Amino acid sequence: MSAGDVVVTGLGVVSGLGPDLESFRDGIFSGRSGIGPLSLFSCPDARSQLVAQAAEPELPELSLLQHTSRADRFGLRAALSAVAHAGLTRSDLRDAAVLFGTGTGGAADTERYLRLRQQGETPKATLLIPHQPASVTDLVARHLEAFGPRTTVMTACSSSAIATALALDWIRLGRCEIALAGGAEGLCPLTIAGFGALRATSPELSQPFDKQRKGLNLGEGAAVLVLESRRHAERRGARVLARLLGAGLSCDAHHMTAPEPAGRGARQAMAAALTDAKLDAAAIGYINAHGTGTPHNDAAESRAVAELLGERAPHVPMSSIKSMIGHTLGAAGAIEAVASVLSLCHGVLPPTINLRDPETEFGLDYIPMVPRQQQVEVVLSSSFAFGGNNAALLFGRA
Repeated sequence: MSAGDVVVTGLGVVSGLGPDLESFRDGIFSGRSGIGPLSLFSCPDARSQLVAQAAEPELPELSLLQHTSRADRFGLRAALSAVAHAGLTRSDLRDAAVLFGTGTGGAADTERYLRLRQQGETPKATLLIPHQPASVTDLVARHLEAFGPRTTVMTACSSSAIATALALDWIRLGRCEIALAGGAEGLCPLTIAGFGALRATSPELSQPFDKQRKGLNLGEGAAVLVLESRRHAERRGARVLARLLGAGLSCDAHHMTAPEPAGRGARQAMAAALTDAKLDAAAIGYINAHGTGTPHNDAAESRAVAELLGERAPHVPMSSIKSMIGHTLGAAGAIEAVASVLSLCHGVLPPTINLRDPETEFGLDYIPMVPRQQQVEVVLSSSFAFGGNNAALLFGRA
């Protein structure tokens, strides 16, 4: 381990399992579902009424919150939790980078503005402030007075995984020594209706990797990882939770929404992460899968994993926490990265719940129904998105 290692020193998360890291950890390690009936707004014609809603987070009274979206507030709560978990002070954060990924950002507020206009009212233009994707990034950076570089990624379901990959590069290149990397997403009628129109959502509980799988359940929330150069973490006496070993990206551009059936782009991203980490596939001990529960995505991902691992494929467990927290779209990569770090810290692999008749074509171990006590050294976390925007992150034990 060199002084140039990039390490994880703090985690924060808001999800359908609860408002904090503890409820998330306990939920994924016990196989508890955070998915239930949609009550946040009315969408009676939706293909599915099952979602993983997160509670409105508790936040300090801030003037900055006046014109924010639900996703913005989730992101700020996760960032505050991660910073506290890492033991960082305001002075520590002065030159920190802030990187977020999101899918629809403040679309719910934009929809509200348009509905009011259709009703003949004249809504305040301030409703449109959180429409910009960078709204959550700017909110977090301004509140924490983090004046380092910042960016926002919007590549659908791989957004926050790519934001984390960028943070890794920035620390390696010396652009910063601390980065807050995460993602935030709030449910809105646009996503409910859009994914329903694609027939991607399931009217039943999602069953990733099950032969009878019918689609995904949408979710919302946020997660933030505090990343630091090992040199900086050691200098301030920080507790290291895990190492971010490498990242890989690809874009197969096969279709606007459908995955490339053979999983070539997914496999390329995973292989690129291994190359970046200077590891081979034999190092992977567990895969926190993208695992949406849609027929085509699960099959393409399984093919990619089987080819990547070769003869070891049946012996490397993989699971999808989307069965418990829903598909959180732009926040998924960050939330699943937090789950990956927790697995390394606690020696527990979360299950794929609702998986009663596992797919057998690919000979893979999907950890059906029940969590597994198993210590691993390296975890691969995968995120695959519309347009073939794929990302993979590799985490190692501290």
